[in-house]
Amino acid sequence: MLLYLRLIRLPNLLMIALSMFLVRYFMILPAFQFEYIITGEFPEHMDRLHFLLLTGATLVIAAAGYIINDVFDITADQYNRPGKNSFENKISVKAGKRAYYLLAIIGSAIGAWLGLSTGKPALAFIHFFTAASLWMYSSYYKRTALSGNILIAFLSSLMVMLPGLFEPAYYPNIIYLAFYGIFSFFISLIREIIKDMEDVEGDTIMNCRTLPIRYGLRRTKYFTLILLGILLAALSTVIYYYFHESTVISWWNLLLIFVLPLIGLAYLISTAEDKRDFHFASLFAKIYMTFGIISIFPFWYYFLR
Repeated sequence: MLLYLRLIRLPNLLMIALSMFLVRYFMILPAFQFEYIITGEFPEHMDRLHFLLLTGATLVIAAAGYIINDVFDITADQYNRPGKNSFENKISVKAGKRAYYLLAIIGSAIGAWLGLSTGKPALAFIHFFTAASLWMYSSYYKRTALSGNILIAFLSSLMVMLPGLFEPAYYPNIIYLAFYGIFSFFISLIREIIKDMEDVEGDTIMNCRTLPIRYGLRRTKYFTLILLGILLAALSTVIYYYFHESTVISWWNLLLIFVLPLIGLAYLISTAEDKRDFHFASLFAKIYMTFGIISIFPFWYYFLR
């Protein structure tokens, strides 16, 4: 059982579920409640069952993505993560592909039905697009320079945005959710590039053309630090614009909370020299991203409830 839970990355799936829960109950529904106070009418919205189906479809697609990623990474993981790939003489590749197809079909079908039920037919293709993108990423784009990184970063931001996209009545306020989506995109992109720097040895043997292999570690570090600088500037601007006159919390405190860790991450990247250093930087970025999404709750507590 533990083998299969590790295969589908259970902690990551739980984090996805938590993110969707926070977005729905601490961003979307409070906005609807505020509209109800103003207009006397509660906007039409997705009921609890449909939201659970949306979350379930998303988790199923994500699990399929983790499975197919391990299928295509068997050889590379022998160098990058020895003994951690579940398909190294533990689960057959054929069974893994079958599991991917089954989960992708189930998740895409549920997502299509939910999309059609919202009256926005374009939403019906989101889960199918995600499942297909995860296959393409694992089989090809993961081994190219930047395109695979951008694809995964986009899918990470899409996951954050999903609860809002499936609530058409929330579209007038979706800019606030978009801030979290953009944050997720940049920090995911940075982390994916860090992971490529961590996996240079195995990726080189596999003839991959990732950024650090194609342009070298030094140039890749510089590029990652530029992305960090853009994220830092964007966060600082948003914090100042929305909170510099706040009487609840000082915007200086928010700068320290959200910007200081980015400066720390920049230091970790700039001083990293070996696989262990890059692994620690990647872990730090993952923790920071998790903290950023969880910040939805304290913002609701202090500003929206």
